[in-house]
Amino acid sequence: MDIEARLRALESRYRQALSASVSAKAHYLALLDEPNSTPASINRARTQWEKLDARKRGIAARMGEIEDLEQTLMV
Repeated sequence: MDIEARLRALESRYRQALSASVSAKAHYLALLDEPNSTPASINRARTQWEKLDARKRGIAARMGEIEDLEQTLMV
């Protein structure tokens, strides 16, 4: 198992998830300020943002697990 390659792949996925999450949050916040936004569109935007943010956190957790594994293997 090439831990470094796996970490690089996860870091790339994390950056993509972070970018998507930030964009989704900005969209959600913009809808909150838009007087013509419907409650349904606001709810969809919030759900999308929360989903992407959870994905980002999951990737970060996997990165932490792999880093811990790397430390264990180096001992």
